[in-house]
Parts: sequence; C-alpha cells; structure tokens
Amino acid sequence: MKNVVVVGAGTMGHGIAEVCALAGREVTLVDIKDEFLEKAMQKIEWSLRKLSEKGRLKERVEDVLGRIKTTKNLAEAAKSADFVIEAVVENTDVKREVFKTLDENCREDVILSTNTSTIPITDIASATSRQDKVIGLHFFNPPMLIKLVEIIKGEKMSDETLRRTVEFAKSIGMDYVVVEKDVPGFLVNRINLRVFTEALRLVEEGHKPEEVDAAARYRLGLPMGIFEVIDFSGVDVVYYVMNEVIKRGVKIKPSKIIEEMVKGGRLGMKTGRGFYEYKGIYGRAKVPKSLAYNVNPLRIIAPAVNEAAWLIRNGIASKEDVEKAMMLGMSYPRGLLEMADDYGIDAILKTLEARKSETGLEEYEIDPLLKEMVDTNRLGKKSGEGFYKWKYEKVEFGPVIYEKRHNYAMITMNRPDKLNALNEDMWIGLNRALLKAEEDKDVRAVVITGKGRAFCAGDDIAVMGSWKKFTDGKEFFEKVASPLVETLMSYTKPVISLVNGYAFGGGMELNLLFDIVIASEEASFAVPEGLIGALPPIASTVGIALLGRKLARYCLTGEQMDAEEAMRLGLVDIIVPADQIEIAGIEYVDKVSCLAPLSTKAIKESMRSLRKIFKASLDTGMHEIIELIPTEDFREGMAAFVQKRRARWKGE
Repeated sequence: MKNVVVVGAGTMGHGIAEVCALAGREVTLVDIKDEFLEKAMQKIEWSLRKLSEKGRLKERVEDVLGRIKTTKNLAEAAKSADFVIEAVVENTDVKREVFKTLDENCREDVILSTNTSTIPITDIASATSRQDKVIGLHFFNPPMLIKLVEIIKGEKMSDETLRRTVEFAKSIGMDYVVVEKDVPGFLVNRINLRVFTEALRLVEEGHKPEEVDAAARYRLGLPMGIFEVIDFSGVDVVYYVMNEVIKRGVKIKPSKIIEEMVKGGRLGMKTGRGFYEYKGIYGRAKVPKSLAYNVNPLRIIAPAVNEAAWLIRNGIASKEDVEKAMMLGMSYPRGLLEMADDYGIDAILKTLEARKSETGLEEYEIDPLLKEMVDTNRLGKKSGEGFYKWKYEKVEFGPVIYEKRHNYAMITMNRPDKLNALNEDMWIGLNRALLKAEEDKDVRAVVITGKGRAFCAGDDIAVMGSWKKFTDGKEFFEKVASPLVETLMSYTKPVISLVNGYAFGGGMELNLLFDIVIASEEASFAVPEGLIGALPPIASTVGIALLGRKLARYCLTGEQMDAEEAMRLGLVDIIVPADQIEIAGIEYVDKVSCLAPLSTKAIKESMRSLRKIFKASLDTGMHEIIELIPTEDFREGMAAFVQKRRARWKGE
C-alpha cells in the first residue's frame, strides 16, 4: 500500500496527506479547485518547516513535499491507488458520488476508506460494488498531533479489509480502536456529544462557559475546556454533527444556544468569536481557576459514562478501546471509565437520576449496565470493583471506619449521634487507622472525614466530665490523645481533611495538623475550650505559630467562624458545595498521587521539621489544660457549656 490517494484537501485531508507522506507513502491529494490544493500544500509546507525547526523531521522538507502531488482528476488518481482515504465535506450525497467514481476506477483489491465522523459506513459503501472493501478510518484534528484513528466496520465489510486497514494505520504511525458496529457518531463523537450537550445545558441554566471549562480543566484534568474544544473544532461543525446523529436516532435534545451562534456567524476560533473571543490564529481563552467549584464535574462526565456503558453493553466497543479513544483522541488524563470508578458508579447513577427527574428527557435514561453495577455493589474504588478491579479493604477500629481504596485510605469518624465527638475510642481508633495507612505501601494519601452533619464536634464532654483529679486528665492526654498528635506530627503521607459540618474544639485543632483542608460551604469552626475553663492546646500553640495572631481572637472568645472566615484565616484551603466535598477530596488524592513518592516524603519531612520547632510549645499547652482539670472554673464552665450546646442543637 505504497500509493495513497487522499480525496479532499481541507483541514483533515491535508493533515492526513502529510501524515502519510511523513510515513514514506507516495500521496496524491485530490480536490475540485486549484486554490484548495495550493492552500493545502502551503499549510503542509508550513507544518513541515515547524517540525524541522524543532528537530522532529529526520529528512529534508523538500523530500517529504516531493512525495505529495496534487490533482483535480479523481478518476485518473484512482487508477494508481493502493489505498484510498476520503475526507470531503460531511454530506452523504457528495461522499456517495466520490465512492462511485473510486469504485469504477480503482483496482478490485483496493480498500476505500472514509474519514466521516457521523455518516454510516454502510450508507457510503452502498454506492459501490465492493461493500466488503469499504471501511471507516476516522482521524482526529489535527492528525499530525493526535495519533489515533477509529476504524469502523460497515455491515458488509470483510475481516480481510479490517486486517489490512489495521496494518495500514500502524504503518503510518497511528494507534487505533475498532468500532465493531456502524452506529451514528461511532465511539468518540457519541461520547463527546453527551459532554457537549450537558455543557450547553449548564449554560442554559445560567452558568458561564468559563465555569464549565474551569471544572473540566482544573478538576477533570482535561487539557482544554469543553467550550474551548467546541470553539477549536468549529461551533458549526459540532452543530451539524449533532444534527446528523439526532436524525439517525440518537436521543439528544438540540440546544438553541448553538443554533443561534451558527446563525449569527459565531463559529469559534476560525471567526475570532465563539463562546470566547480570540486574537490571532491560535488564541487561548482565559479560564479562571477560581471558578472550578461552581460546576459539579459529575454533571459533565455522567452522561458520557452512560454513553460508554451503552457502547460496551451493545458490543460496539470494548472498555479498553473506550479508554484508549478518550485518552489518545481527546487527551483525557486518564480513562473515562477510570474516572467513573474514582468518583463512584453510584454517584454517576445519582447524577443521571437527578437529571432525568429534573428534565424528563430520554437521553438521561440510565443504561442497564450501570444499574446492574450499582445493584451488585460494583461501585468502583469505594467497593473494590467497578469497570475495573481495585485493591480494597475495610476495617473498623471502634468508631473509626478504615477503607483502603486502592491507592488511598478513607478514614471516617463514625459517631454521628454524638457529632463524632472525640472519646477515648475515637482518639485510639484514629491513631490506629492512620498507622495502618502509613504502613501500607499502596496508600499514597489519606482522606479523613466525619459521618453525618459534623466533621468532629471536639472532645466528648462526658469523658471530660469524668475527670475528677489532675492524674485523670494527665493519663488521658499521655496515653490516648498524645499518640495521635505524635503520629500526625511525624506523618509521611499527605492527609486530606473533608470538613462536612461542625469542626469544634479538638475537631478544629486536628485540622491544623492536616495537609489539605477542604470544607463544605456549610462547615463551621470554633475552639470553645475557654468557655469551659480549659484551653485549646494545639490552636493556642501550633495554630497561632502557623496562622498568626488572628487565630488568638477565636481562642480567647470561642467565637465560631464559617468556611469563608476559616479560609481567610488560612485554616481552610478550598471551599466546595456540600454535595461535592467527597469528590473534591478524590480529585486531590489524584493530584497528590501524581508526585513521585520520594518527593512527597521529602516535602512531608520538611513540614515535620517545622512542626518540631513548635513541639515544646505544644507540650506546654497540653500541660496547661491538665492543670485546669481539677479547678472549679473547669467544672462550672463545662456544665454551662453542655447546657447551652444542648439547647442550641435541639433548636436546630
């Protein structure tokens, strides 16, 4: 297959011709006008010279260009073809006419492939007398950079045609996925259209494109936002592709926004204005990171996962090909199905159910494969199996639940009826759970949260009320509380806190020893120990040393602070809507897991050295609170605090 004929010299056609020429093929590029061919050759030459300047071209530009010739005579070009790639306008009638001419003029053994992104291969093949030799070979834009093709089977295509096409794709340096059935949109575009449609729905609901793209870029880790991709591809292209698959039975309610943009000539980067405005040929939109938590990323990927489940269940593509297609074709940082396993298949299902309930649209109908997975507890990393199998272990250390979720540990304080207050079992359980995670080589990070409406409401008043003398408190701190503090002070793995509600007293102070604190918008913080005649030992020593004088106010008054105040103070790193707190934690696990383990260990060691400086102060604080235990102030203050707290929480 030395002589390749590429029909169509547009954006995709000239890119495909360049790829083939670089692989040593003799290429004939065909189009209907000289000006189209001249412009295509100019672009190919520009691209080759850029490659040469970067040292990525092993031969002279002129030698590669010498392997490409142009013509307007399709019939004549077809006579010398060993392999044909059609890349003309996305119009069924035009393509069928091209294939009729190719069929009449190509040798009988020549494979005729089409770069269509939406039109069924079988429809195009029916214009020929060689339907067994017609196949889909869908490249991605730009072909020079995206080294993937979708190979799509037509209904009457032979196994030999598939084998030879796979060989050809590999010979020109392309990886591939096989789409086993000729369905509208094939693999990547079916999934993309779900993502694009949901992004448009979010804008229809009042979100800005920047908010959607911030979630895509900074949370899902995509190289470009959804609307950036639409602008780059062409708003009109996406609009026409969407209409094509809708006409062919794919359940998508079209968006009025994109239709109006096409009518108004806002076609994206090529016109200088789409969802964003652009200066120059390859401008880049400004997408502020601060907007990343205004949109739940599950809204973006849940419909895509649902579509992927449909493709897998119907035997159209394997899960491996789905992953490869989205990673190589769309530059996803990891597979779509792996993302689903990270977030939880139950969370995907819940998102789809909510959308179905809110809109009544058929497109949110949950695929049976996802339902079956949830029914059989195949939820992803949180259960040990989803689309993939993961390392999973669950252990209970008294009121503390420890879950190893493949590469991270989820530690949950489980006394919701007591607002996860720190009694002796909780202190010991937390320490044992942290030590278990520390010893497990698979665990790259630890996530800590509380069950119910509180993270942790501080030390259990009942426990403190049982202290009658100095030695009672001393023994508690030395044997129960101090070991946990010591563990955290010397911990070698990142600890991420998910503050989902109240974080009072010891519950707030523990967060001073964690590395990343993520708070829900409903979180509330306080160190009210002074109100019971005690003091907050960590906050008044390490806390003030780390956060500064402003924390003193809260130690001296016991005032509560909301998440925004805590963030301004430096206690909280990120604030998220309550329904996103767990997935935000999962996202940060992925981020910290990208660091080399030795780098993580070195950073933690540096932090440990800093904390050691404050160790003497912390020991003094611990001693001071022990000294206060036998005092009248402590007993009276604690009784008053308990009464006030019960009245307040009862009112809530």
